[in-house]
Amino acid sequence: METIVGDRRFLLVFKWCFWVLVCAAMMGPAGGCGPGGIPIERSLNLKNAPNARDTGGYPAMDGMIMGRKLLYRSGKLSEITETECDVIQRAGIKTIIDLRSDGERQSAPDVECLFDFAEYKSLPIVVNASSRKEAYKAFALDAEISASISAILSILAERDNLPVIIHCSGGKDRVGGMSALVQLLLGVNRDDIMADYLLSRRAGKEVKAEWMQAALEQVEDEGGIEVFLSNRGIGRDIQQAVRKNLIRDRTEE
Repeated sequence: METIVGDRRFLLVFKWCFWVLVCAAMMGPAGGCGPGGIPIERSLNLKNAPNARDTGGYPAMDGMIMGRKLLYRSGKLSEITETECDVIQRAGIKTIIDLRSDGERQSAPDVECLFDFAEYKSLPIVVNASSRKEAYKAFALDAEISASISAILSILAERDNLPVIIHCSGGKDRVGGMSALVQLLLGVNRDDIMADYLLSRRAGKEVKAEWMQAALEQVEDEGGIEVFLSNRGIGRDIQQAVRKNLIRDRTEE
């Protein structure tokens, strides 16, 4: 078992190094990636939260675009430095949404310097499933998770709360599912949603297309994102407000 775990860690580190080298080769000496191998135009450039990044910039509905620098995603923010705290503040982030369980938050609380400038919201998403693929399906089905999804979208529906950063522990599964739901609502196509999700590989995170595919198919099986959200008590008024806040004309970007 120890050998298997060791091999997996080696593979993840190897992948991280690979993406860093790819960025350097493509972008020249100045480099084109943040600390986690994330493209520099998306990365928040946090060494201690290497998967922290912007979810915007993708084509959205009606020829528009998902606005940049409005919705960020990340892993845990318990180890960032005060300098990195300043980076988040300079990004203008007003709201931090923490998807971790009570136990996770107690063992690794977000650093206090974040609370000097941002409002903190704890909206746990806790998934119990027999496999990672089933966990992604559960993300779309569980009633308690639906309550957190509703609360998150209500936050995004209020312009004064933006920009927002949503985070969990690893910054790949729970936050990946939530990011995908928002992107679906904005009309981002599934290929771009999948590509954005898989960027976590560059930060050394294990993610598989089939996991996200399970969640996307669940939404589709219910009749699409609008019906999916309506079935969970998230009205069209909230849906439209989120779109209004996060979608931009291409000329504005």
